[in-house]
Amino acid sequence: CVGILIWSMVMIATCPIYATSDTKDIKMDAKQNKSMKITEVIDKVNPSVVAIIGRNKNYRQEENVYSKMPTDLQHGSGVIISAEGRIITNYHVIDGMEEIYVIMYDGKTYKAQLLYGDADMDLALIKISRSHLSPIDMESSQNIQVGDEVVAIGTPLYLGYRNTATKGIISGLNRPVDKTYTYLQTDAAINPGNSGGPLVNMNGKLVGINTLGYTYSSGMNFSIPVHNVQYFMEHYNRFGKIRRTYTGIEIEETWAALLGIPSNQGLKVIMVKEDAVVSNEEVHEEDILETVEGKLVTSIAQYNEVMKQYLPGEEVALGFSRGEAMYYIKVILKEKVEGIKK
Repeated sequence: CVGILIWSMVMIATCPIYATSDTKDIKMDAKQNKSMKITEVIDKVNPSVVAIIGRNKNYRQEENVYSKMPTDLQHGSGVIISAEGRIITNYHVIDGMEEIYVIMYDGKTYKAQLLYGDADMDLALIKISRSHLSPIDMESSQNIQVGDEVVAIGTPLYLGYRNTATKGIISGLNRPVDKTYTYLQTDAAINPGNSGGPLVNMNGKLVGINTLGYTYSSGMNFSIPVHNVQYFMEHYNRFGKIRRTYTGIEIEETWAALLGIPSNQGLKVIMVKEDAVVSNEEVHEEDILETVEGKLVTSIAQYNEVMKQYLPGEEVALGFSRGEAMYYIKVILKEKVEGIKK
């Protein structure tokens, strides 16, 4: 059966047993500690990193001379955030898996339960039945700067490469890679299978969840920043899901934003839907959304980051321009339900 096959494959890889400790579910510290040696960072973080594997009958991984994985098995990485078995990974790592198996640093394997996944944020929360684990520490996003040295740890290509570590720096902040949210950019190597694993600083604290690497450009890799991981967990713990806001105003980026040219141009209104929080009489097509509660919005990723600060039912002021004139409308935000999966 599928479960026995996967179990037999994952038990091939072994690692030394590590000492565990009881800690908080998610630990955050806004203060910088003294940087550790890279060997100390890896030793500290390794017990918090897991490999994830499962069969997906609709999945066919690309043939790779360095990978020995069957083409219908998808795998990735994850990071422990709770002493009681909660693990964060990418949504695309577990999407479509018939069963999810987690391989710990000590080589033991557990079947995991999917608690919640969000495709737009590309994050998923899974849980195993094991306690007294070593959750990773989380860094304050205010302490993350371009040039900081970082280490990525994960399972590239196949299970024999579990807990592979690569080193680099934070190459950029707030990168609008797509039209969802902004990312951290790093030159630490991120290969297929690293997805869902941690990017940590030289204090051994989580700064991001590795999610994307550009295969045609060496050193262009991206991670979901820690503040979005915290946002994901905060909403899950409070509501059991992410509660996104909805205005019903469809917008698009200007040519400058699409090309990445620095600009203060806002977002063009292309449609006002029937269930929008404004009417067609108030907001016209071709108007420009300039601000949300006084904050400039020049890309859709930036707009989504700003809207994360609010909940459905809250009132916000939207600032628009029409020609040379500016106008402001206070609206009650609705709730967006699409893009959320359990």
